[in-house]
Amino acid sequence: MRSNRPIRNFLGAVFVLSTMMVAPAAGAEAEEPSPPRPGSALFPYHEHMPSYWLMNRARRLYSIGRHYSAIHFYERASRYADKFGQYNVGVMHLKGEGTAFDPVRAWAWLALSAERGYPTLQQAADQLWALLDGEQQRRARAILESELMPEYGDAVAIPRAQLQMDRERRRSTGSRLGQPALLGMLRVIDAQGFGLSRPGSEYYDPAKWDMRQLVEYETWQMNNLARGRVDMGDTEVIEDEHDR
Repeated sequence: MRSNRPIRNFLGAVFVLSTMMVAPAAGAEAEEPSPPRPGSALFPYHEHMPSYWLMNRARRLYSIGRHYSAIHFYERASRYADKFGQYNVGVMHLKGEGTAFDPVRAWAWLALSAERGYPTLQQAADQLWALLDGEQQRRARAILESELMPEYGDAVAIPRAQLQMDRERRRSTGSRLGQPALLGMLRVIDAQGFGLSRPGSEYYDPAKWDMRQLVEYETWQMNNLARGRVDMGDTEVIEDEHDR
């Protein structure tokens, strides 16, 4: 088995990833026009995803050094197809934060986060894979295929997330508010205490309650951003766009 030194050195070379930290380079142009975005700066497209609150909670816990609790919430977010949560679990295994240092399990989580082919997530997984020896690679792939994919892969996690979103939408609209005319008169007050309000038609926009459509938008966004500038730095957990 190889020394862990190259893997620990990897901590200083992996991409720092975030949909907000990764910005297009000056003059860079997208290969295709941006699709309609289901959200805004104040009310991002993530807000109805089941992982939204979990990711915010994990981020706050991580920021104050409560890593054991943070990784627990990142794992919960991971069950709802949150690729950034899955990436963060992998990084925390790699850094030994809230859990034991385990590059084998770290790769399995990084590979899971790269399931959709997000270029920066894929590169992080590929770089770590190259540092594992043959036995470590065998164990890492077994963890990914037999343990993580059946529980956290998109094939099961996206339907799970959609089911939860459907339940929450029914709970929040009740039996009559689904009518377009009523939604047009409804005002929704932000629950975070900022005093912001918006039309009910915006809050209940079907695009923001369609998990597969949100995944398609996020995939477009990550692929587009990867064609721009990527900053390098110490490996760290990432903030989802809605955290900014």
